[in-house]
Amino acid sequence: AASLGAEATVDLGAGDPAAAVAAWAGRGCDAVLVAAATDSSEPFHTAAAIARDRARVVMVGMTGTEFPYADFMKKELSVTVSRSYGPGRYDPDFEGRGLKYPEGWVRWTETENLAECLRLMAPRARRARLDVGALITHRFALDAAEDAYAMITGGGEKHLGVVLTYPDGDAAAPPLAFPPPSAGGGAALGLIGAGAFARSVLLPELKRLPGVTLRTVVARRGANAQQTADAFGFARASSDDAAVLDDPAIAGVIVATRHDSHADLVARALKAGKSVLVEKPLGLDGDQLDAVAAARADSKGFFQVGFNRRFAPMVVAARDALAQAGGPRFVLLRINAGAIDAASWIQDAGEGGGRILGEVCHFVDLARFLAGSPITAVTAEATAAEGPCDDVTVTLRHGDGGLSTIAYTALGETVAGKEWIEAHAGGVTVSIDNYVKLTTARDGKVTASTAGARDKGFAAELAAFARALVAGGPAPVDEAELLETSRATVAVLDSLRAGRRIDL
Repeated sequence: AASLGAEATVDLGAGDPAAAVAAWAGRGCDAVLVAAATDSSEPFHTAAAIARDRARVVMVGMTGTEFPYADFMKKELSVTVSRSYGPGRYDPDFEGRGLKYPEGWVRWTETENLAECLRLMAPRARRARLDVGALITHRFALDAAEDAYAMITGGGEKHLGVVLTYPDGDAAAPPLAFPPPSAGGGAALGLIGAGAFARSVLLPELKRLPGVTLRTVVARRGANAQQTADAFGFARASSDDAAVLDDPAIAGVIVATRHDSHADLVARALKAGKSVLVEKPLGLDGDQLDAVAAARADSKGFFQVGFNRRFAPMVVAARDALAQAGGPRFVLLRINAGAIDAASWIQDAGEGGGRILGEVCHFVDLARFLAGSPITAVTAEATAAEGPCDDVTVTLRHGDGGLSTIAYTALGETVAGKEWIEAHAGGVTVSIDNYVKLTTARDGKVTASTAGARDKGFAAELAAFARALVAGGPAPVDEAELLETSRATVAVLDSLRAGRRIDL
């Protein structure tokens, strides 16, 4: 510390720190920075002892926080917990979306602070103004990183700053090289997006499908892509979408990224002549849906949206019973969705689109499937006039005169059951309780069937995509119908904004 410019240093184990500080400064410290890392609260006791009356104690590190009340009260000490880096830290608009604060009001944001730190560390004349060399105790080559971590966690050697070194190289990305197709492996699949949903729901089913091979997985983080490849048997992992979209050996693409990228990836896959299954939603607005439709018009591939509920066995049985009854249908869907954090990416209008575009779309498609008739008009009302819209009723008018009502709420208790489906047509009533019980009433009789496990249709959805891919089409679900339900979902937001019915 003395070599780096400290005017006085105190060994806490060798004497009274308060007396040492008083001897140096003539009084206590104006401010005390606690830069320790320990579960003990002793650093707070020491800070109180060496601080002057009405001084500041700033917690930079992470320690125990059971501070001595009497010492802090008598000196009227102020405690601040440093948020690190400066204004902008933990602000998703600043850090994630690139929105800047006005320079005239916030001169030193975390961006400027970090840039200034780097500037001070850069060599000038003989030496850098901020010399961190003395903090570095060890250097390891990058390929010896495991040895570095072993040294740190082993506790046998004193260390402070540990640096990993690597040789300078060409910063340009190497050209993509595609491995040869596997012989006799069936249609090759590429996955873009390897988040929790893809890993826990999609990939276990995809791995079991006959006639397809898992060729390439792409994720934003290369380590995640490689871990997914190793766990599920992909031949290749990458962080570049082109590894899937530009590979001539890949026939089918699964898109499981965040919502704002869906339409673009679908359009690019179609333009590359590939078929694609995209998780919902297909797009976040009419322009994105138009781009998908235009790409599909010129493509030999097809697209499918992850509206899995229309593939659920109980939903298919209910649809068949309604079709036999004939005539227009009256469909009721109640979804007790549960609350999610307002700060979730799903609630961000630009990235997730909100729960209407991201989740209610499932039920618009389900209502369309059960009603068996095109959606011609949409009317919606919500409990909130602005902000995240988690509680909404949607009425869909169908071309044959039928009606569907969707009641979607985040206000309920989830143990009460998430989804209730009820539909009526021509003297027939069907109801589905959370995909485990189907009840059918007709001709004065009621029959019921139960399932041992909840089946929302994921396996059947993926199997249908694989069969169509191997056979070269057609799409398992009418693509015009998928565009229709996607446009109807966008119209839900239009209806809420306009306060009226939206005709399609």
